[in-house]
Amino acid sequence: MAAMKSLFLATSILCTTGAVVLAETPAQPTKVPMTMEEREASVVALEKRIQERRDRLTELSEDALRLDDRLESKVDNIVNKLASLKDSQGSRRRISAIKMQAMETLADDVQNYQRRRAELVRELRKENPEQPSDLVEKDVALLDQRVEKRVAQVLKLSNSFTQEKDTKKYETTGYRSYGWNGWYSNERVDEKWRQNRRDKSMNKRQRDAVNEGLKKSLESYKRQLADVERKLSSENNSAEYTELLQSEKAHVENVIAIREKQLGEFVLVEQPNTQPVSQRAALDIEAALEDAISDFDSDIRQIKHKYAEIVEERRQIAKLEQNLEARKKWLEEHKQ
Repeated sequence: MAAMKSLFLATSILCTTGAVVLAETPAQPTKVPMTMEEREASVVALEKRIQERRDRLTELSEDALRLDDRLESKVDNIVNKLASLKDSQGSRRRISAIKMQAMETLADDVQNYQRRRAELVRELRKENPEQPSDLVEKDVALLDQRVEKRVAQVLKLSNSFTQEKDTKKYETTGYRSYGWNGWYSNERVDEKWRQNRRDKSMNKRQRDAVNEGLKKSLESYKRQLADVERKLSSENNSAEYTELLQSEKAHVENVIAIREKQLGEFVLVEQPNTQPVSQRAALDIEAALEDAISDFDSDIRQIKHKYAEIVEERRQIAKLEQNLEARKKWLEEHKQ
């Protein structure tokens, strides 16, 4: 083992006939400076390479979009299905509970999208972003669309809850009994009244939660607006940073207008056009939703893996574009 180890020692020493002879270092070829024509040709070659990488990026992006579209289609189908249903006396509160679970999941999506958006905005603030800015801006725009879509889906489910109705508490059984005070009709609590009370309770719970969520969202965006306006007032901002802040200001102002409108429309809700389902059907829907969530997890993992590939490809493109810019700058400075 010692002999094997010595073969790989980086000493450049050869042992022969008892004498130690230093191995001659091969002469390094003289580096010939690039001609102006060669430098100009290297710019063209690098531009071609960047285009090839962008074509590859387009392929990856299209793959990711197909996965994302498939996921969104599944979410749309579930939301639309749940929004068309309501509880019956048999299912009691099960459909309402399923809707509330779906609404919580959609709200979690909103928070995840907003966190990811904040990361991308920080990337745009860098002097030398790791990803091309135009591609990051597209991601930000897509996340903004997703946030508003999820909020709209929450509101759609919220508005699908059965509203309170005027229902008699007691129903007459049709039989008459004789007591101390004479004949009287037998009455019992109407099951429709019981179900109406359940519907009222679940509707109040979800509406309170949604109303509070909309108010908190509005307050948060108003704080963001104040922060952006404060930063815009600085005289030390670069032109690029000022442009980013102005874009953020326009976005935040738009969301504030949307939230205020949503809060105003949330006050009055008409009785939705929904169909009651039996207890058995409600259980089947609940099981199907659990299966769908498992499928979502698988789809999301695929999307994240594909997005990781996209980000890495973007980083490589950003490095190449920075190199290209440096080469073009050198040519501009050294042209006669």
